[in-house]
Amino acid sequence: MASLLTIYQKLKLKQWLILLGFWIFLAIIISNQIYFTSIKNGLDVSWLPIFIDQLPIWFLWMCITPTLIFIVNKYPFEVSNWLKPLMVYFLTGIGVLILLSNLTLIYMFTIHGYIDLTNTSFSEYLPYFISRSTNDFLIYVLVIMTVVISRNYSARKNHQINTALMKLKNNQLRSQLTKSQLQALKLQLNPHFLFNTLNTITSLTLIGENVVSINVTSKLGDFLRRTLDFEEHQLVLLSKELEFFDLYLDIESIRFKDRLKLKRDVDPKCLGYKVPNLILQPLIENAMKYGIAKSKEASIIELKIGLNDGFIELELFNEGPQIPEKGILKKGIGLTNIETRLEKLYDKNHFFEIKNDTLRKGVRSIIKLPISRN
Repeated sequence: MASLLTIYQKLKLKQWLILLGFWIFLAIIISNQIYFTSIKNGLDVSWLPIFIDQLPIWFLWMCITPTLIFIVNKYPFEVSNWLKPLMVYFLTGIGVLILLSNLTLIYMFTIHGYIDLTNTSFSEYLPYFISRSTNDFLIYVLVIMTVVISRNYSARKNHQINTALMKLKNNQLRSQLTKSQLQALKLQLNPHFLFNTLNTITSLTLIGENVVSINVTSKLGDFLRRTLDFEEHQLVLLSKELEFFDLYLDIESIRFKDRLKLKRDVDPKCLGYKVPNLILQPLIENAMKYGIAKSKEASIIELKIGLNDGFIELELFNEGPQIPEKGILKKGIGLTNIETRLEKLYDKNHFFEIKNDTLRKGVRSIIKLPISRN
């Protein structure tokens, strides 16, 4: 108990503000959904009262979040030790649901007067509790899973960095490759992608799309597990790289609903060749962030992979805003990392270019690599 109190006491103002901002952001999303649903149903409502009604609910979740972080840190979930932590999370979840679901219902009934709690039997109250606790359970699982993944990711990343730093002492070539790998590790978890996906899961849960919410949660878990399983090998089979590419787009397709359209033309002969690990990830993230997400009319992502004069050619097209004709393409850490890794792996024997598509409104990324099975 003392340790738990210490966690709350040690939280700095900045950390509290981050938690507050996150849960307020969710309150805004849910308030928008309730508001537009009410308008659609012909109700005369105002947005601000709805938002104010939502704040206490998410404030409760904000207050309980440090407790969940404490539980995960005290009982870390690991492959070699999973049963005890899982039982602790389960029992904690029961306590959280009993507390938060009941407090939320009491608050909602008091504010809106749906039922009179003083004259309500247990059998009348139970359906309300089951409905509310189902939604709260999915939110609880989401929070616990996020904390567990973040903790394991940090531990794995620190271990990989420490291992890499030890290898730096061996020779200069290994030093250069390891440095490139450390830069690649920074790209493995895009915070914007994770944040948007968590918002999508929460929104789906609160509007009752529980099956879709569970599906997205499962895909996010697979995506993060693939990210955490990032190997030391610089090269992987193209077939493995495409599995990660498809998983990313599966999640994004749910976020953008029916808008996202993937066109894919991959020569089967290329699947057995090796390409740099996570080479497509910065390209597709760049295409989604600066292409699809920037224009409501943009929808097409097109991937072509084939053989061309002894090279394997990877070509990714996305609809959306083009690069200004006289503008300079701003290369963030993702694109810069691609250039660095390709230079270290292939010297001058490769090609990498991002340019406007002359026939369609969009941008095309092209990478040509020497054919390799080793």
